[in-house]
Amino acid sequence: MASTGDPSSTEVLLAEYAAAQATYLHYDAFRWQAGSFLITGVFIFWGLLVQQSIDPRVGTIASLLVAGLMSTWLLFAHHYRQIYKAKLHRIQEIERELGMEQHRRFLAGDRLDLRYRIHGPHGHDLDVVVYLLAVGGTPFLAFAQDGFSVWYLVIVPFAATVIATVIRNERKSVIEDRAGTRMPAAAPLVPDSASRGPGAS
Repeated sequence: MASTGDPSSTEVLLAEYAAAQATYLHYDAFRWQAGSFLITGVFIFWGLLVQQSIDPRVGTIASLLVAGLMSTWLLFAHHYRQIYKAKLHRIQEIERELGMEQHRRFLAGDRLDLRYRIHGPHGHDLDVVVYLLAVGGTPFLAFAQDGFSVWYLVIVPFAATVIATVIRNERKSVIEDRAGTRMPAAAPLVPDSASRGPGAS
């Protein structure tokens, strides 16, 4: 939607901006709202695990259950990331229409007087780190308790498949115009490695 200078048009854009902003924050917060409960449950389970000797096959089943639960969380988190990246793209479009700068200051290409440069690991990369720690923690504790078993390696291809799926979907995430022209969804949000704003999390 292009701004025509009509107050009603501006009001529509502002309403859309507010809705997109609220939706973006909702999806972005999901990771730790849901993830914190799951991670707490995993720690409680680990506490029970180290109190007794465990058969390797039982330890493997427990590892797969934890991996399945955390995989669901990671895949949902990444699904929501794709949605809120699209919301951020629209937010930035509206900011250009109305001369606003809140999210555009994280972009290198907008040439504003001020630009925010944020350094450090991306939030979605830390999601993967938490996932690996939770998934790998169960077989590691079982190994520390009762020694190595080849059964514990079953978790490796499972976790590798989930992470490969997340990476593939990240690369496939695109924005498509009416003519069918595609561009990566991350391109307008994170134009260079030094510019890591809300869209980079």
